[in-house]
Amino acid sequence: MTPAQSARRLLLGTGLGLLLAGGFGFVSGIISVNTFTAGYLVPFAGIVLITLSKSTGIGEGPLSKWFPNENDAAMASRVEFEITQQKRDDDIGNAWAKLEHSMLSKELEAEE
Repeated sequence: MTPAQSARRLLLGTGLGLLLAGGFGFVSGIISVNTFTAGYLVPFAGIVLITLSKSTGIGEGPLSKWFPNENDAAMASRVEFEITQQKRDDDIGNAWAKLEHSMLSKELEAEE
């Protein structure tokens, strides 16, 4: 199961739970049909989460960056590339540090 599919399931379940809670609020009279109150945010949030779940499940939408729609092989190659890139950046930083160290050592020797 890809991260996008897991996120889709979680968002859909939470959205349906909020819609159910909003329905219970209407039935019990906590949320009134006649007046607009903050209670309307519960079913509205449920609808938003259900909408997000659809776009996230196919790897699109605003949450696609956090929950990519990639299988294990694609994720492994992406992580390997990121590790290689980080190692290359560290090697460049170490090279600059060694160069700076040698330059400072030469300057100190020249002063003495």
